[in-house]
Amino acid sequence: MSPLNFTGADTPVHAALSGQYSIALVVLSILIAVLAAYASFSHVDLMRSARTRLTRIVWHVSGAVAMGVGVWTMHFTGMVAFRMPVEISYDLNLTLTSVLPAILAGFVTLNIISQDQPAVSSIAIGGLLMGAGIGAMHYTGMGAMVTSSDIHYNPWLFTSSIGIAVLLATLALATPRLLPQIIEDETTTRLASALLMGLAISGMHYVAMGATVFLPGDHPQLVAGAVMDQTLLASLAVLASLIILGTSTTTAIMRNRLQMAELETERSEATQKHMRDRFRKIVSRLPGMVYQFRLGPDGAMSFPYASNAIRDIYGVEPEAVQQDAMRLTRVIHPDDLDGVFASIRESAETLKPWQHEYRVRKPDRSILWLQGNALPERESDGSILWNGFIMDVTERRKSEDIIHQLAFYDALTGLPNRRQLLDRLQLARVSSRVSLKHGALLFIDLDDFKRLNDTLGHSTGDRLLKVLSQRLRSRLVGTDTLARLGGDEFVVILENLDTEEHTAAIEAERMAEKLRATLTQSVQLGETIYRCTASIGICLFTGERESTEELLRRADVAMYQAKAAGRNAIHFFDPSIHAAIEARFRLEAEFRAALDNNELVLFYQAQVNRRGEPCGAEALIRWQHPARGLLGPAAFINMAEETGLIAPMGDTVLRTACHQLSLWGEQAEADTLSLAVNISARQFHQPDFVNRILTIVDETGANPRLLKLELTESLILTDLDDSVTKMRALRAAGIRFAMDDFGTGYSSLAYLSRLPFDEVKIDQAFIRQAQLDTEGADRSIVEAIIGLTHSLGMRVVAEGVETPVQREFLLSRRCDVFQGYLFSHPEPVTAFEQTLEALRKACTMHSIAGGKQD
Repeated sequence: MSPLNFTGADTPVHAALSGQYSIALVVLSILIAVLAAYASFSHVDLMRSARTRLTRIVWHVSGAVAMGVGVWTMHFTGMVAFRMPVEISYDLNLTLTSVLPAILAGFVTLNIISQDQPAVSSIAIGGLLMGAGIGAMHYTGMGAMVTSSDIHYNPWLFTSSIGIAVLLATLALATPRLLPQIIEDETTTRLASALLMGLAISGMHYVAMGATVFLPGDHPQLVAGAVMDQTLLASLAVLASLIILGTSTTTAIMRNRLQMAELETERSEATQKHMRDRFRKIVSRLPGMVYQFRLGPDGAMSFPYASNAIRDIYGVEPEAVQQDAMRLTRVIHPDDLDGVFASIRESAETLKPWQHEYRVRKPDRSILWLQGNALPERESDGSILWNGFIMDVTERRKSEDIIHQLAFYDALTGLPNRRQLLDRLQLARVSSRVSLKHGALLFIDLDDFKRLNDTLGHSTGDRLLKVLSQRLRSRLVGTDTLARLGGDEFVVILENLDTEEHTAAIEAERMAEKLRATLTQSVQLGETIYRCTASIGICLFTGERESTEELLRRADVAMYQAKAAGRNAIHFFDPSIHAAIEARFRLEAEFRAALDNNELVLFYQAQVNRRGEPCGAEALIRWQHPARGLLGPAAFINMAEETGLIAPMGDTVLRTACHQLSLWGEQAEADTLSLAVNISARQFHQPDFVNRILTIVDETGANPRLLKLELTESLILTDLDDSVTKMRALRAAGIRFAMDDFGTGYSSLAYLSRLPFDEVKIDQAFIRQAQLDTEGADRSIVEAIIGLTHSLGMRVVAEGVETPVQREFLLSRRCDVFQGYLFSHPEPVTAFEQTLEALRKACTMHSIAGGKQD
């Protein structure tokens, strides 16, 4: 046997000889590997059932030989399948010797899988040894090759071939332990294990062949012993191994069947004895009636044995039914009698355990629910004998009825609940598809029901719901369904409307009008006469084009459309409004994602003093939408306020602005810039608003004296005392306040003197109108605002300054600070800093030219 030679950097791999495989022989070799594994694993049952140690050893060795010969056969079949452009023969002694490692590996494998619960370590060691055995057989067989070529091995693929054999062999050994947790069938488990082992054998072979490099040699290899032609040797090996595997498999299967039959006989005898013993215990311990019931070949029925409990259950004596059980048919409920007989016949035909529930009528006319359980067995004369017991399950059935009622019906009104509504709606959709007739879903919501609950109490509201549900139910016919979703919401399913949509809509609306008229009738609630109204949404459907949930959503949307139309109204589903609602929900979901994904960015707009020098900025939010691009606040602010997302958005804006303010504090040319941030009402009225602001300022390192919080007058006046308290607390920390959009409310002048503002921002609407109305009231309002603000010691900031004329007018009225497109558009921070530099240069040039303002 030649030593293993591995390829290196100097190996002329490009000159290697190449061969081809016969696909048919490759497939055959894999099947041989799987069959060998299955035949070997089939010896496990024989080993376990062996009654002597010698018999077990014989089966153990036989299975190991089956495995080893199978591995050996697979190898040489695979070698026959591989055709080379040179002649190949084999060293006979080494060829025969190569089977030994595989037999030894098979012996170890069977030793492991024959254990009931092999340890994980045993499986791992067994897989390692089996993989090593397969590898040893292969490379020993390769060493038996006699050829003029030099054989080298790719070290990586060589290692991989052994690794594959070890891994798959380990999985094969672990399968009997793991697979029964999923599949109980032992044959399937064994087949899966054999398949994995076959793949381990064949996989190792063909990966190892891929690792083999045949280099042209200078002279043929000399062998001292006998040499056989490749084809003859492989063919004889395949034939001999197939015979051995076939004989081994057949012997294992036959012996397995014989022993299984013997075990089954023993098990049956033991089971019968156990059943007799258990029956005696049942008689003395089990509640209910214990009995034996016989069905003769002629159909005659009798109770060879019945416990005394038969008196309480059936009202007869045990002796009265020993020969004829037909007396019991008089007390079994007539509606259940056929079912009892049918279940008995089925159990007799299949010999499956009998289990059935049925009712009996007591002499006092009460009804009992009974559950019968029995095991059948066929007697020698053809009779079937059942041994079992019968229990009273009346209370359990009552509990199940209650559970069913709770699961499918509304506890207050007794109407179907949402779960049953969805089931019936699905059936209605199927019926509509078959009949081609329309159906309709009516979503009913009582108007002002919450006010009734708050005023007269929930018990009164419950009484109203009961009365209204009875009235609605009386208006429906046939297959129509009325359900209560909860609260004051009802849903009606109308079926078998017209095939024409227009006519079906008229029919649905007519029924909706009847129901609405019914709901508006007065109801006596104690001493109160109450008259309610309802909004009804209608959604037509035909077939199964829309899901049940989608139909409910559409009817719900239509109901809200009816409420929006003034309540006490009927409205059909409008797809355009539905689309708007879906767009609104989609925007909300995208905005929530934007908060998580840091898609909100700040733009900055400069504020300049009377000399035109930049003195501050206002932070303005934008949304960098991944699909729609840059969005202004008009696209999402209203939604954020309605959903409460304005608060986390405000925190994000404030933290980003303070961080930027901290960065400017490190730049000499920007360390005096103030930064104004808008605060929303929801944000301001949070109980911990002051602490949140101070925490953000502290964490970002911003100068609090350069931070201005802009508040609207409506926000302040919601709770004036609370607003003053919070503002004073923040002012004590150095933070300043500006009243935003001053003049747009009606209470500003009355409260402005009480509020600790530092500056007032004139709304841009006044600035724009003041330019147009040179002599009118708008200019007077602006002058009054500036004068009042100055008299209170506050600065004035003019928003929306867009033209030189507006600036000159405001300068002449001694406005302090200007903000608008005339000086700067809202910009990202980089562009904004460039704008600041341009404003400074322009101011410097203006000063040099002698154009300095007062």
